[in-house]
Amino acid sequence: MPNNPVRSVKSNEGLNSPKRPSRKARRVVLSLLAVMLLGIIIFSLVPSPITPAKWIAPTGPSFKEPGPWQQNNKLSSAELVTDAPKSPEFITFDKEGTLYTGDSDGKIYKVGFDADGNPQEAQVFADTKGTPNGLKFDANGDLIVTDIQKGLLSINPSGSIEVLADQVDGKPIYLANELDIAQDGSIYFSDTSNYGKVTFKEIAENKPHGRLLKYDPMTKQTTVLLEGLYFANGVALSADEDFVLVAESYHYQLTRYWLKGTKKGTSDIFVENLAGFPDNITRDEHGQFWVGIFTNRISFVDQMHRSPWLAGTMAKLPESLLSGASAPAKHGLAAVFSPQGELIESWHDPEGSLYGVTTAVSHNGYLYIGTAPGGSQGLHRVLLTK
Repeated sequence: MPNNPVRSVKSNEGLNSPKRPSRKARRVVLSLLAVMLLGIIIFSLVPSPITPAKWIAPTGPSFKEPGPWQQNNKLSSAELVTDAPKSPEFITFDKEGTLYTGDSDGKIYKVGFDADGNPQEAQVFADTKGTPNGLKFDANGDLIVTDIQKGLLSINPSGSIEVLADQVDGKPIYLANELDIAQDGSIYFSDTSNYGKVTFKEIAENKPHGRLLKYDPMTKQTTVLLEGLYFANGVALSADEDFVLVAESYHYQLTRYWLKGTKKGTSDIFVENLAGFPDNITRDEHGQFWVGIFTNRISFVDQMHRSPWLAGTMAKLPESLLSGASAPAKHGLAAVFSPQGELIESWHDPEGSLYGVTTAVSHNGYLYIGTAPGGSQGLHRVLLTK
């Protein structure tokens, strides 16, 4: 007996039509949506840990337009000096020309050079058990170190460590960062932030928590010269020591504190609207200031500063989710300024082999480049004739 064609068609339609979700599956989906909605409601009701300040950041310089910020490849041919320190934050040299640099694991390395200027194998000089950032030799041959965990330290030639200062005015030095030493032995150094660590919340808050400090080796006293700095970072004295510079990383500027003359004890802006976040400052033999730019301007951050609500909302997120928002761009950058604050030229690696630049030090015909965690690894140098 032939099949009933009508029944056959109905049977095929039933086989080919999509199955409806079961009641159990629908309940699971609705439950997940309800949980997500509840999470969003709770997140919106939880108060922000900060009260952000609104700031309309100036439009940063363009790398495409002609001028001293125009992109080039002067850093692209950098050669590796040593990869023993993964993050050589700062670089200095002793009287014999031996290079010294610290790493984020607490170790301080020294690197000698042969008669032809070739670097030798790095050796561990000392271990602060902290995070040594700034380094500079004093007149006695001791290495003065700003360690973000330990404070201001002095390390003698045998590697013995002494704490010079870890408090000021009865309060902790929260994050000793960079330094320079005057001819009279006075040590000028930055206390980056009373947050005590680098955190995205401080960027989002956009309020000044940094200080510029001075340590007097005669009295062994530390004093506060400047307060209210936006992430106080690199420090450098002028050739005549009539002023000292301190980088304010989060406001893209270098601030000048006058040590002599009619403006003594006052401060002003030395350079503003930099093309990125300035890190360390070093002075060369011509009195010019080299500035490492840790990263280019981050457009999201500048936009966030325009909206306190957005900044406050971002600060509620776990720090682990925010680290990428402030990660350095893979574009190496350093800049050199005249003693009067005029930009002379910038040095770039647009290919990003060398990036996260913290320090640029001019020494014996080379520009030595340091980096920090998040940037490229190892200590590099390029010829200054480029």
